[in-house]
Amino acid sequence: MKLFQQYRQHFIYRLAGLIAAILLLLLCLCLFISRYSMTQLRQNTLEMNDRLLAQTENRIQEYMDSLYHITATFCYSPTTLRYLSSDPLNRLPDSEELAAVFSNILLLDDHILSAYLYDIHLDPIAAMGREFSVPSPKQFLEPVVTIRPLMFSADYGTPYLEMFYPIYDLESIQYQKSLGACIFILEPDYLKGILQSSQVTEQTNVFLLDASDRIIAYAGNVYYGTSLPTERQHSDASHYFYSLPLNVNDWRLVSITPEHDLKHSDHWLNYLTYAVCLVSLLSFGILIFYYNHSITYPIQHITRFIRDINASPKERLDIDREDEIGIIANSLNRMLDEARTMQQELRRSQLRIYQAELAKKQVEILAYRNQINPHFLYNTFECIRGMALYRNADDIAEITMALSNVFRFAVKGEDIVSVHDEIGYILEYAKIIDYRFMGKISIDVDVEESITNKKVFKLLLQPLVENAVFHGLEQKIDAGLVTVQVFAPDFGRLCFIVEDDGCGIPPEKLQTIRQTLNSHKNTSRVGLFNIYQRLKLFYNDCFEFYIDSTPETGTRITILIPDDPKIYHHTGG
Repeated sequence: MKLFQQYRQHFIYRLAGLIAAILLLLLCLCLFISRYSMTQLRQNTLEMNDRLLAQTENRIQEYMDSLYHITATFCYSPTTLRYLSSDPLNRLPDSEELAAVFSNILLLDDHILSAYLYDIHLDPIAAMGREFSVPSPKQFLEPVVTIRPLMFSADYGTPYLEMFYPIYDLESIQYQKSLGACIFILEPDYLKGILQSSQVTEQTNVFLLDASDRIIAYAGNVYYGTSLPTERQHSDASHYFYSLPLNVNDWRLVSITPEHDLKHSDHWLNYLTYAVCLVSLLSFGILIFYYNHSITYPIQHITRFIRDINASPKERLDIDREDEIGIIANSLNRMLDEARTMQQELRRSQLRIYQAELAKKQVEILAYRNQINPHFLYNTFECIRGMALYRNADDIAEITMALSNVFRFAVKGEDIVSVHDEIGYILEYAKIIDYRFMGKISIDVDVEESITNKKVFKLLLQPLVENAVFHGLEQKIDAGLVTVQVFAPDFGRLCFIVEDDGCGIPPEKLQTIRQTLNSHKNTSRVGLFNIYQRLKLFYNDCFEFYIDSTPETGTRITILIPDDPKIYHHTGG
């Protein structure tokens, strides 16, 4: 009894230590989750900021392309060109038509507020739309299309945009012969709307700057006292800066996001996490102490019973409970009751294994016996050949002999044969094809004499030749030719080429065949698939396999392999 009390006290101490360890683990887990969520939130926000700015770049590009098209329509309309080319006294009749052209432009883009037309000396000759104080276009240094901020407006808090568009004589042989220029005044609302859609947080400020770092448009609270960096990314203690150069007029987008927004986490979520961890810990401790008497003690009884079961094999547990402890006790009793049954089942299983081994031996004996059948077929072919020779049917004798040789080569046990034997097999097969198609299909073999003793695995070429005959040439109306070439392109390798001048393979089907060769599923071209898989088994990845085909022209299959298959087949390359 005293020993049991000591064990119980020791168990309580261990339980208290376990609770303390779990508490520490939960607190560390909460801190880790909080830190990780904050870091992940910052990373996700920055990635979202990059994506939004990229989308904004595309929208600005689309807007500027549309603006260039519309303004070019106005500047190079026949009315505008005629107005620029006329004398000042003759321009009055064209004024109404020029205003009509500008009105049409406003229908296409209502963000264009005004247009100021200048002659070849950049003196104003016409103005349409709202009135603005426009600087002289002579301050534009280069005669190219330029957009820059014009001035600030109390209505928008954003500068209007001034678009300088030079007009040239396109019919003159002189390069860039000027006719004048046009200045369009643009309202910034559309660009501002684009920038607002790229704010990754409510406090993010997005600026569109021109080549001189002047603000063209912005969204958010303007930071006039903050210098905008030119580098791609930049961070300080309070803000994260991101600059994206645009392909439009050397502009760039700059976003400024407070670090507080990037690192801001949901405090209520943290509090809830801590509360859940604490409640879980308390519940865990209460459950451990509550089930100590209802679980620990019965388990100790079961442990003692298992320890003494060898001394008293007929003993059974007497625990009348319907919970997990009762299920364990009943299962243990059932296990002991079924032990004898299991031993009997084991003996029956051993008997079945013995019978299976006996059946396997019988199958092997049957396989050895069936090896006699090929010899019977060889003798039958020889008999048919002899009868044909006796009746002077030389063609029947020759095709029978070819068929006998083909069958003999296919069923003999060796997996590795010489190039000479493999080519001999193809020549016998060619005789059969020649008789079958009455000379319509020919098989031409060209072998380099120095490699005839090299070794390859058996039946490498016949399935390819058969595919060429039945898939490439059989459907062809005219005569067909299959060419087999075997040579050594370099030291240590053999090259096999099977080419036909048949109907070829459509590009879509050829692509499908190439994609399915590496799969473990069979394809419609069983011979081709079989050859490719055998190449992988024999040479691992030390081979090359190419299929080239042109519809109505033919198909060419090229195989490059090592000249010694045994090395790769037995050692793994």
